Amino acid sequence: MIFCRGGFLEKEEKIVVILLLMAVLSLAVAYVTIFPNNINGKIHQPLSENTEIGEIVTIEGIVYDKTLTRTGEHLILTIDYDSWLIKVFIPGKEGAGEINNLVFEGDMLKITGRLDEYKGEKELVVENKNDIVLL
Repeated sequence: MIFCRGGFLEKEEKIVVILLLMAVLSLAVAYVTIFPNNINGKIHQPLSENTEIGEIVTIEGIVYDKTLTRTGEHLILTIDYDSWLIKVFIPGKEGAGEINNLVFEGDMLKITGRLDEYKGEKELVVENKNDIVLL
């Protein structure tokens, strides 16, 4: 039972309360769906020469090459980002096989990842397969 100052709520008032709760819940779900990285505390910025290792960045570019690692568990994409070829490492646990089947050379992608360094070269490490979007 729902109480108010004068006693119980009328049927119409209960319906209004339920509709308001549904609207607030719908807005919360939409926010989490549209802005998932805001919940995780990730701040997106474009990749530049001044970006430091460990920062979360977003790039848009064309798939220049794709390679599965020797074990076949991980995927490495080479992305042409503003005439800068950058490697994107996708761990097997983050859907490397699935992404390998969906993405092809020449595809335009939007990728969010953590900037890392491997063998002296900068690369992006994807932390969630949903951070790769086919444009």
